[in-house]
Amino acid sequence: MTKQAALQFFFSGFEMPAYPANNVPEDTIFPWLTYEAPTGFFGDEMSSQVNIWYHTESEAIPNAKAEEIGKAIGQSGICLSCDDGWIWIKRGSPWCTPLNDETDQNIKRRMLNITLEYLTVE
Repeated sequence: MTKQAALQFFFSGFEMPAYPANNVPEDTIFPWLTYEAPTGFFGDEMSSQVNIWYHTESEAIPNAKAEEIGKAIGQSGICLSCDDGWIWIKRGSPWCTPLNDETDQNIKRRMLNITLEYLTVE
């Protein structure tokens, strides 16, 4: 599994469509998740972001999803297997920032900061 495929597999495991941030289909329906997928090589550690998008009046729903993803990553991070080794996903700081859309108050976004460390041969 390539590095990109490993990230796609992981972020697709949260019962909502997941897309690389630069490849969201125009006809996407709420909720969805986007993630940045910078690639690197052995020892590279990069900051990245995951954004969760909901159309809801509730703050509890996006907060619960952010918590679910946080639990999956855990306090010490999670390692994803890929072709050349591992990708270590860790929580960044601040972990979660709530954001609203200026055009629609019911669009709720949670921006999650993560760190990707590549433990790969290439």
